[in-house]
Amino acid sequence: VEAQNGTPIVNPGDTVKKGDILVQGWIEGKYTDNRFVHAEGKVIAKVWYSEKEKVYYNQSYENQTGNKEKKYSININNFKINFFKTLSKFENYDTIRTIKKLKITSNFYLPVEIVVNENHEKQQTQVVYDKNEAKEIGIKNVKTKLEKQIQNKENISNMYINTDETDEYIEVEVIYEVLEDIGTKEKI
Repeated sequence: VEAQNGTPIVNPGDTVKKGDILVQGWIEGKYTDNRFVHAEGKVIAKVWYSEKEKVYYNQSYENQTGNKEKKYSININNFKINFFKTLSKFENYDTIRTIKKLKITSNFYLPVEIVVNENHEKQQTQVVYDKNEAKEIGIKNVKTKLEKQIQNKENISNMYINTDETDEYIEVEVIYEVLEDIGTKEKI
């Protein structure tokens, strides 16, 4: 705690909680009693940010291959006409359905809809990580999450990494120690 005016009432290393008064508006005089002044100060504290993540050694991912097919149909008053075979040529796929209504004017629509079903092929990939790879992936992911929370990354003073390993996964915890100005001004 650094006070320009006033008296700091905490020492370096003290633990503080939200709402604690750290700088008071009085000065002890050499030849006079205590004098009341406007208190101004800067409060720099070590703040800890921490996140955890489990990274499994065996993981399966689903990703799109880039292959797609479009199938068209028309709906006329709840009567559907398909222009395609009902089965897709893909074994695993996601479907995006787009329905367009035919209109004559801006407010008058015909009871006819054109339906476009777009199937995107997807494939399942199995990945096996060793302990070091899983640990590095966990550290990278957790660091990314933490750095989104921290406003001034240059104020990071220390980083601690804790791991807990099992047969199925590794749990990674990253703790950042950040020097931050935590002081707020209040009227008394």
